[in-house]
Amino acid sequence: MGAYNNPYFEIVIGVFMLLFGINFNLYYFLLLRRFRDAFCSEEMLAYLGIVGFSTVTITLNILHLYDNVGTALRTAFFQVSSIITTTGYASADFNLWPTYSRVVICILMFCGACAGSTAGGLKISRVVIFLKAAKQDLNKMLHTHAVTTVRFEGKPLDEKVLRGVHNYFNIYMLLLTLSVLLLSLDGFDIVSTFTAVLTCFNNVGPGLEMVGPMGSFADFSAPAKLLLSFDMLAGCGVLSRQHGSSACPSSDDSFRYPSFCSFLIP
Repeated sequence: MGAYNNPYFEIVIGVFMLLFGINFNLYYFLLLRRFRDAFCSEEMLAYLGIVGFSTVTITLNILHLYDNVGTALRTAFFQVSSIITTTGYASADFNLWPTYSRVVICILMFCGACAGSTAGGLKISRVVIFLKAAKQDLNKMLHTHAVTTVRFEGKPLDEKVLRGVHNYFNIYMLLLTLSVLLLSLDGFDIVSTFTAVLTCFNNVGPGLEMVGPMGSFADFSAPAKLLLSFDMLAGCGVLSRQHGSSACPSSDDSFRYPSFCSFLIP
């Protein structure tokens, strides 16, 4: 995309990448004129918050590399939209960015966008639920007699749902760790090795260093490419089917919170 060097293209494509990272059920709500359900989605607000925070902080971090604030903001926004929605486009070589910006890019690779969208990654739903469950566990440690519940999209989650999220995260980290360990046998630097697995596992596209936006996976051995191919299939296929839940007790709840139910029920 950087070859076009066209701000209009970057803004339009960046906005539509961001829109396609939102749960498609929310667009259906807009057609039904259920604006409150559409605009008050907890997952969508968390998604937009992450995008906004990442864009602003990366802009401030890379400002010295560009001629003006507008160019830095546009470049940061495009890269953030592309990475979090796992689109795979790049309009700049973020390998050349400062360490903070590259770390944020890696975190966005983990997160992904909303459930029920075209994006890969963990999904914002799981990230939010995992963080809320961690907070609940901490509260139980500090207040042993407290009775607390984890709520998502306005609904309490049962233990089966929370256990499913923890199991997903455990399997995710296990496969990620094993893949990094096996890929390291090719002898490349740790950043290239780790981000190659990370970007394939989450179906993002570019990584960092050797597999950055201006690089490729061509130098990896044939067994390594087979491993990375497995990671891509596992990330978009096997792991996405690891959830089953009775979190939607009625048909009315299923209709009101399809983003949550479709994310959990295979």
